Amino acid sequence: MGLLSNILLAPFLGPIYGTKWTLDKVDRVVREQLTDDTPIKEDLMALQMQLEMGEIDDAEYVRREAEIMQRLRDVRDWREKLGMSTSGGPVRVAEDETE
Repeated sequence: MGLLSNILLAPFLGPIYGTKWTLDKVDRVVREQLTDDTPIKEDLMALQMQLEMGEIDDAEYVRREAEIMQRLRDVRDWREKLGMSTSGGPVRVAEDETE
């Protein structure tokens, strides 16, 4: 389209282009939120610190670690679904041998 067409059609096409731009930005933010594993890794580090400081026992650590590892697996699944690279291999959780 030429400049004149863009000017004449702006009242009609402007809202369409604006909506598309907004949806692209929302899509980008959602992808970042779904694929960012930094907060999960920070939670794991905090949990390890709690164990080392004696604030929690081994059983509590294993229970909460399993939850955090599941969240990490979910993030990696989203990364694979969205065609993004994943670092490392599969995430495994140690089994509780007392059962």
